[in-house]
Amino acid sequence: MSEQSHAPEMAEAANAAAHGEHAAHPEHAETTVLFGRELPYPLYTVVFFGLGILTISEVLVAEVFGGGIRVPILLALAAVKAYLVIYYYMHLKTDSRMFAIALLLPLFVALVSMMFVLITPPGSY
Repeated sequence: MSEQSHAPEMAEAANAAAHGEHAAHPEHAETTVLFGRELPYPLYTVVFFGLGILTISEVLVAEVFGGGIRVPILLALAAVKAYLVIYYYMHLKTDSRMFAIALLLPLFVALVSMMFVLITPPGSY
């Protein structure tokens, strides 16, 4: 009889855990705290709009700026967008650090290789 008396309590606990699972993760919360201010939107929605604002910024930079300053600004904006996508949408924030190392190590090797290619004067090879 003691097993039967615990069955409804266990069912209620399982139901509460199943329905409360989304609220336990900050990504699924109904509000997001950004720079100390609480926004009434979920985290993924805030990141989505942030990516949209960065994309609009890229278009404006490409149209307004000219010369040599345009490319570094666009590269910086693209790096921020890539970080947001990888960190939030690809869940690198909650994954093992080995995934971050597996992503960053080849990127570091590629950047060092590009520095050697760019340092070499033209015609010296």
